[in-house]
Amino acid sequence: MVGISGVLMEVAERLQKKAHVRLLTAGWDKRIGIVAVDTRLRWQMTFVKGSASCGEWKEDVPADLILHGNEKEIHMLLAGDALQYASVRQRVRFVGTLRDQLKLDAILRLTSK
Repeated sequence: MVGISGVLMEVAERLQKKAHVRLLTAGWDKRIGIVAVDTRLRWQMTFVKGSASCGEWKEDVPADLILHGNEKEIHMLLAGDALQYASVRQRVRFVGTLRDQLKLDAILRLTSK
């Protein structure tokens, strides 16, 4: 199984391949914090000018939207399977504005495999 870092890289790659999704993120410059509550690991995905990058989330960097869930659930959420996404989405907790939650939801659904 690929770790969360690998899955985040796949999401960024899928985003680059879909021009209509890049247009959706063009004006959306946000930091998404991802916290695995069972392993206490933290990642960050950053959207800037229609592209995405990811890496370790440092303590001192604020996030606009935070996802909390078990590592397995987060992996399933980001993996790109539309059916798994719909099932797991209800178990992962999102903290942030509703607008950012809906935008991330749209991005993840549109970049499904």
